[in-house]
Amino acid sequence: MPPSRPASRSRSATPTSAAGRPASRREAKLRTRRRLLEAARRLILTGGETRVAASAVAKEAGLGGATFYEHFQNRDDLLLALSDELFAELRGNLAQRRREALASPSDEEKLREEFRTPLEILAANPDLFRLALRVRHLRSPLGESSRRLAGSTRRDVVDELEARGYPARSAQERRRLEMIADIHIAATETLALGYLAGRYPDLDELVDMLVLVTRGTRLARSWIRRPAEQRAAGAV
Repeated sequence: MPPSRPASRSRSATPTSAAGRPASRREAKLRTRRRLLEAARRLILTGGETRVAASAVAKEAGLGGATFYEHFQNRDDLLLALSDELFAELRGNLAQRRREALASPSDEEKLREEFRTPLEILAANPDLFRLALRVRHLRSPLGESSRRLAGSTRRDVVDELEARGYPARSAQERRRLEMIADIHIAATETLALGYLAGRYPDLDELVDMLVLVTRGTRLARSWIRRPAEQRAAGAV
């Protein structure tokens, strides 16, 4: 009986699409780019941004060093692509909950779900959350992306407050809405860190605290009903 012939490697090595057909050149390139991004993500989460060198990323991805430069100009180009991807999902999920809450402004449960969403996302991605906080004040691609995320979140919250009837007719009122947004963002991040550290193990209790914060900041809506003279006198 003749020895069995080893399976052809060329067939198994040929990239295939999800439909089982041979992958196009573009699909193969996108898949390689994805491998590089995932490799960079692993390196960052296990050792920090300084570990992300072109050669290290290519090695982690199981690719040749020259392959890296077929997809990214340099290390910073890779980090910009990675950081934008890492933080975009969080904003998208929050935006969905925010739209649902605005559609039912008197529904307290919708508001609770809006607060629960970032807590759940941050708790499910503790390394990415800590990374975003750690690099926020650094002059680096990841730092820039983290600051963009914080700024975008602030604008989103301000827009939501305005849609809920908070006054935003003047520069001062708009500035106060930014302060309220920062209060909510800081409270959410602080409670999420407490949850991850085990100090605050009950997620529902954290949501209760965030709702409590809003009950204080909701008083800002009364500014729009107060005469300008009273608002000015109260500021003195």
